[in-house]
Amino acid sequence: MTYPYFLAVLVLAAAGITWAVRLAPPRVTAEPTTVDEAPVGGELCEMAYCGACKREQYSAMHEDGSHTCWTCRTTTAGDQ
Repeated sequence: MTYPYFLAVLVLAAAGITWAVRLAPPRVTAEPTTVDEAPVGGELCEMAYCGACKREQYSAMHEDGSHTCWTCRTTTAGDQ
């Protein structure tokens, strides 16, 4: 008689764990990934928000205010 209740609780627990994992924030890496060469025209200066990665990443800062993400190599617009 308790078997159907146990099964229902087990299914509900599995669903709760699945939702908790899906809603967890993405992990942020503190160290830059390995790259062969620096992005053209910049140096590694600081962490900056990357719209493509949707988090702060190590970036090469440029004189015009733009920055290039070291992870995905996306360059943002500079000061206009």
